[in-house]
Amino acid sequence: MVENESSDIEEYATMYVVQNEEDMNLSKRILGNTLYSITQRLDKFEKNGPKSLMKLLEKSAGFNGVIEFDNDQVPLLYQEETRNCWSLVVVTLTTIAMALPNIANSHFKELLSSMRKGFQIVRHIEESINVDGDSIKAIKAARRVWTEIEVYRTWLQIDLQKKARKGKTSKEILKGLGDEAAKIVIQLKSSKKPSIDHSPYKFILASSMYRISQTILLHCNEQEYWPNDEDLFEWISTIIADVLLASFTNLPCVIKMMCHHHAIEKRGDNNQNAAQLLGKSKKILKILKARQLPNIDPDSIAYIDKWHVLLKSQIPDGGHITADASSARIQRGSSSCNESVIVTIL
Repeated sequence: MVENESSDIEEYATMYVVQNEEDMNLSKRILGNTLYSITQRLDKFEKNGPKSLMKLLEKSAGFNGVIEFDNDQVPLLYQEETRNCWSLVVVTLTTIAMALPNIANSHFKELLSSMRKGFQIVRHIEESINVDGDSIKAIKAARRVWTEIEVYRTWLQIDLQKKARKGKTSKEILKGLGDEAAKIVIQLKSSKKPSIDHSPYKFILASSMYRISQTILLHCNEQEYWPNDEDLFEWISTIIADVLLASFTNLPCVIKMMCHHHAIEKRGDNNQNAAQLLGKSKKILKILKARQLPNIDPDSIAYIDKWHVLLKSQIPDGGHITADASSARIQRGSSSCNESVIVTIL
């Protein structure tokens, strides 16, 4: 191993990538070569880490955004609820932020750059964890629309900046997005002849847009004064950061699963991929190490809806965050759960 490699990188490599039970029977020479290769990759991806993503994550001081993205006071369009997933929520929030007026184009570029890196990691997580059929549909829907947002700055072929260019206010834009989403949901539910355009993915995307845009409208209306456009953009960005970090609590489990492959011929590639993901995620894991995490069971940690219900139950006033408390980024959880996660990511 190169002499000037930091000891903590080797610690990460050995903990996550090398120390599989099956590897105990391998020769020290093979283990040494594997560690050297993995450490090089770790060092490479740590140095070229997601700087723009880290800048976004620095906005987060807790997991408040996991509660704030959806308000129970938003009326249901139908009793049938669509399932949320991490990627769907952050993509919808990004869409809304991109539609706001009077925001410098450089801020839009920074958000897209951060989300591009964050979305890649979320995809790794969602591809690795066991999710149900409804969650898979939501994941596919988010992936379909993300390219459209990233490349064309449109959402379901709607120009996100068109209303801003016409001088519409943020309140009018939020209402317009919600109305358009509700219209799509109602049309799809009432249509007796499904077409290619009337896909379940479009229904999922519109349902998410309706609830989240209406939630943001409620939040703004609860303030003493309607927030200015930059403050609203910053608030939405902070919610995105909170949700991303909550999803990243699944990283230790995902990285371990990537390493523990019974087939020796596949284990090498998996270890290299795990090293790549770990290199990109090391700074993220350090943030999580210092954060108090909610006392959530292992079977629920993969699901944003279960996070939402749990965290909401820990807040007074029936899980409703008041206008005064909304700006305060809260952290709640038990120390015992936090200690178990720290052991995992050290």
